Amino acid sequence: MTFKQESLLIELELHLHKPEVRASKAELTRLISNDFIEFAASGCRFGKQEVLARLPDERAPLIEASQFEVRELYSGVCQVFYRAKLKKADENMTHFSMRSSIWRQHREIWQMVFHQGTPCRPFM
Repeated sequence: MTFKQESLLIELELHLHKPEVRASKAELTRLISNDFIEFAASGCRFGKQEVLARLPDERAPLIEASQFEVRELYSGVCQVFYRAKLKKADENMTHFSMRSSIWRQHREIWQMVFHQGTPCRPFM
């Protein structure tokens, strides 16, 4: 994996945190694979259709991501790890999680095929 690929995957992960992207069904459809699965911090499992039905109507949380690591699982498939602080729009509480996403190159673009957020103790 090249530094350019690693940087691109981190950029894509951060791109999906932006309120305007989370509100865009077209952008979510482009970046999320049809066979996408998410295990949320709540313990629920979601597929692409649930994400498309839920995310655009949500008030986007503020997400601070840090300590990214990217590893190539095999050619065209990479895993991104990072820590996240999340503050929901209607809460004063900050939630902390360790996150992992798997991205697969599909033709010319990368698409997320898996995401998991696991709650953890607060960090700096």
